Formats: sequence, C-alpha cells, structure tokens
Amino acid sequence: MGPAIALVVLGIVFSIIFGVVFGGWFLLVRSPGPKVEAGQEVAVIIPDGSGVSDIADILVEKGIVANPTMFKIMVRMKSGGTIFHAGRYMMITGSGYETAIAALTTPPPPADVVKVTIIEGLRIDQVARSVSEQLGVSAVEFEDRAKSSAAFYSEKYPYLADAYENSLEGFLFPDTYEFTADATVDEVIERMLARFDEVIKSMEVPADKLDRHGIQGLVTIASLVEREASIADERPLVASVIENRLAQSMPLQFCSTVQFLLPPERLTDLRLSDADTKIDNPFNTYINQGLPPGPICSPSKSSLAAALNPAQTDYLYFVLTGKDGSQTFSRTYAEHEAAYAISLEVFGQ
Repeated sequence: MGPAIALVVLGIVFSIIFGVVFGGWFLLVRSPGPKVEAGQEVAVIIPDGSGVSDIADILVEKGIVANPTMFKIMVRMKSGGTIFHAGRYMMITGSGYETAIAALTTPPPPADVVKVTIIEGLRIDQVARSVSEQLGVSAVEFEDRAKSSAAFYSEKYPYLADAYENSLEGFLFPDTYEFTADATVDEVIERMLARFDEVIKSMEVPADKLDRHGIQGLVTIASLVEREASIADERPLVASVIENRLAQSMPLQFCSTVQFLLPPERLTDLRLSDADTKIDNPFNTYINQGLPPGPICSPSKSSLAAALNPAQTDYLYFVLTGKDGSQTFSRTYAEHEAAYAISLEVFGQ
C-alpha cells in the first residue's frame, strides 16, 4: 500500500470515527423529549432530596431539555461540582442544558404563600369553589379534573383504581394547606390526595373491615357519618347504625345520600320530600340496598376513625332532636317514632 492510499484509508477511518462520535453527541443533544412547544413558561418543581437523575427526568418531562443522559453528562463536565437547589422554578421550555443548570444552581426566589382551608363534609363541586375562591384557580377545571382522574392517580394510590366513575370524591382530604400563589389545579389535588394517604396510613385499619368494605367502602361509610353526625361523640354511634342495618339487610334510608343528588342550596334541608326519596339514582339509599356506590363528601379524620371502629350498639335508627345537633338513637321502630315526634316538636315539619 503506497503512502497516498494509506492516507486515503486513514482519512476514511477518521471520518467514520468522527461521524460516529459527532453523530452520537448530536443524538444526545437533539434526542427529542416529550412534544412540548418551545418558548412556553412552565413551573418546574424540584423536590427535596432529588438527585441528578431525578432532576434530569423532571426537566425532560417539562420540556426544558431534550435528553436526560445529555443533561447528566453536562453536569459532570462542570468543574468544581454542581449543587442544585430544591424549590419551584419558572423556566422556559426548550431553553436547554446550560440555562437549566445555571437556573438550578441558584436558589429559587421566595414565592407568595397562600393558605387554603377546606372544611370537612364538602362535595367535589363545593371543594372546587372553595379552592377557587381562596387560591384563584379555575373551579370548573378543578371540578372536571377531580371528577375524572382517579385512574390517573391510581398508580401511586392503588385504592383509587376502584373509585366510582373515576371520581376522587371522598379522597380530597379536608385540611389547611399552604400553596404558592401560582399553584396549579394538579398540584392542589395531588397535595390533598397525599394528605389523605398520610392520614389513612396513620390509622389502624381493622382487617375484617378492610376485607368487608375495602378502602372505598370505608371512605363511603365515613362520608355518610360526616354528613349525618354534627357532634363528634355521635359519629361512632352513626357508624354503628350503618353496620347494624347492613348486617340485617335493611336499607340505610339516609337523607344525606339523597342530598348528595340535590343542588348546593338544598344540602342543608332538614326534611326531604316524598319525591326526593324516590329519585332514581344509585346513591339514593331509600330505594337501593346497601352502601351508595361511592363517597358523598370528603370526610374528616374523626369520621374515618368512626368508620374504622364503630361503637358496639343495637341501634338501628337515629333522628335529630336537639338544636345543638344532637340526635336520639333507637333500637326499635316504636322508639324511633317517639323520637321523631320530639323532632317535629323541636324543628317543625
């Protein structure tokens, strides 16, 4: 092989090596992430304890950078090490690796914090309005999302896989939360679900109750207790009536399950009409046996506790008789009729 041919061969080999290296580098840089339109401002949240791989995945998911491997390579190339800060950043999609690294090595600016209080006993539509009034997010978007996304969250919270009609009703835990002023609907819902999960895991769930009702059924019972009992001490008694009626195959005939079907302004009606009790709907426990198919509100921790550990009684009936919200519990229908007469005297027809 002459010198000229050797040079040609060497040039070809060099070109191939250069092409492979450059092509691999190009693919790393340009490998597409999710299809996110460039130039859009998005919130990027870096949780405490996130490693470089976690951050790379977050940035790709948000469309800030294109390739997680390339991001990690760029970080390693930085001399002196790289310290990233947890927090909430507003970043521009498609801004690239250098920009992302520079942003994340600077502590995020403090954000305005808004306290949001969700009281117990609200339906999803009421929760949506309350969140909207306190935080400014869209009530319509919140309600639509909360009523149709149980399957989306079920990978993290498996008990949501059985949610009735894919709704999060009953699982948006009532509490006081702190959000940044620009928090999204998804962030609010995720925080409320995480709080529910934290609370239910902190409670001892009796195996027999779990086997009989499952988490969905227990939350449904708790939601009935929440809507039927105004006094905390009476919640285990209401739960006992539910269990006793179910055990005897008696319809629950709870006003709260019908009120769930009524407009918000009628949720506090003391008495139902005959027409109300005949509404053809699975939630109407006047015409359907057993528990309603899902929760009717977001129950408090004390109502969840009552559902998990109802009082041991023979009660089958209860009716509101005290203006302080107290009720009279009865074992027989005759006793219940006498208590109902007292209710009529106190509250009228």
